[in-house]
Amino acid sequence: MSAYKQSIPQADTLMGAMRSMGYSFEAAIADVIDNSISANCNVVKLYFPSEPTDSLVVGILDDGEGMSADVLFEAMRYGSTDSEFERQVNDLGRFGLGMKSASLSQCRVLTVVSLHEGQLSSYSWDFNCIQERKEWIVKELEQTEIKALPYIDSLLKFPHGTLVLWQDFDVLEKTSGGLVYDALVDLKDIVANNLALIFHNFLSARGKDNVKMYVNKGKIKPMDPFLESHPKTTTKKERSIAIRDSKGKERQIWVKPYILPFATDLNDEHRKLIGGIETLRIKQGFYVYRNKRLIIWGTWFGMKPRSELTKNARVRVDIPNSLDDIWSIDIKKQTASIPKQIQRQLRQTVIDAMDISVRKQTHRGRRENVDDIDYIWDRMEGRGKTFYYQINRENKVFQMVRERMSEEDYTLLEILLKEIEQNVPTQQIYIDKSNDAIRQEEPDNRLDEVYQLGVYMVSLAKSFGKKSIPEIVSDLMRTDPFCKYKVIEKKLLENYKDEIK
Repeated sequence: MSAYKQSIPQADTLMGAMRSMGYSFEAAIADVIDNSISANCNVVKLYFPSEPTDSLVVGILDDGEGMSADVLFEAMRYGSTDSEFERQVNDLGRFGLGMKSASLSQCRVLTVVSLHEGQLSSYSWDFNCIQERKEWIVKELEQTEIKALPYIDSLLKFPHGTLVLWQDFDVLEKTSGGLVYDALVDLKDIVANNLALIFHNFLSARGKDNVKMYVNKGKIKPMDPFLESHPKTTTKKERSIAIRDSKGKERQIWVKPYILPFATDLNDEHRKLIGGIETLRIKQGFYVYRNKRLIIWGTWFGMKPRSELTKNARVRVDIPNSLDDIWSIDIKKQTASIPKQIQRQLRQTVIDAMDISVRKQTHRGRRENVDDIDYIWDRMEGRGKTFYYQINRENKVFQMVRERMSEEDYTLLEILLKEIEQNVPTQQIYIDKSNDAIRQEEPDNRLDEVYQLGVYMVSLAKSFGKKSIPEIVSDLMRTDPFCKYKVIEKKLLENYKDEIK
């Protein structure tokens, strides 16, 4: 007859393995804050050391409901909740591993203190002790030990709440060459920016749903990856898609596409809200939210490749935590995948958003298939759907200049133009355009420059005696650069009104 035998994992081996799950420092902080929000907090305060002392400690404090000693002891257990159980709608947890695995991926000593109904309780995981004793032993702190902990006075100012402390940063010790304090100083801003994006829905919420976050004394301001308040942001109608969870119950996800304005339409505040424009290209794609918390962003999930022309397209997807397994949400809550049963429906949403982004981008550049405009540059198609650019020799302005040149002069001009065409710095233009480093605004006197050029071109064409002044002006207004300045047409006609009569 078969028998069952208990097989308890080796404590130091398993904990050591889970410390190498791949959390980044900022992702680990966010995972701890998930617990704070699930505990209905309104304030989260992060404490980074302000001096390079021997005992460097990072603290994560919230004013949530707090936990009794028994509840806290259970919360410190690895796998304290079953991911298969249906959780509260505001629960941002997943496997009951987040706080422990995230914290100990960055430090060797994790201490949690909770204030509940006037009582303080605290437990601590010490990986040094686990390695020595090779047992799943969590330390319960006495009241005198609790009162001596860093940042404890800040917790005691709240009627209830929880304080998470990280100590002994062995990972940073290795990666920073021993400069742990300097590394923490650098991470402080990275963490603040990450939280401003991931939790922007909570930071910007009103009333009881609002959560305020601070790093030391600095308040974190929410980002807005969709610039919803900007008048030039293009939004499509939100729609819901029904999907069944793993238990067969129908759930709803919500999908809404956005196309951001051009970088030239953004002021400094708008640029801060989207986290800077230099990374627009890599931030395009889906933004998947789980209970309003951003899980993954900056990917099209393999549906379409990222490109420069689609960099302003973003699709927001909101899912409930009941679909975690369907979306393959991992322990770190940093990756997800689109369920097969809704891929086809989302694919069309992606195509539509990309098409709008491409149309908006190309509308800013040269318009295709406009027969009545003489552009200065011609876009020519070469082999294999590739393109090159050359000066339009049929351009009316070019022709006017050509007719005033001798054959010898024109030969020299052709040599120069061909060298210009062969040496267009397309790679550098692409780099500068990607970094939004190309000057878009025109000089203040540009309109006057074009007008003066128009006066000269009309006078030049008039000397040929082939066309009337209205015909000459009409031809010019269908030519670069005059077609961009319609007001010039009236001024040119007024300038020659006596001759027109």
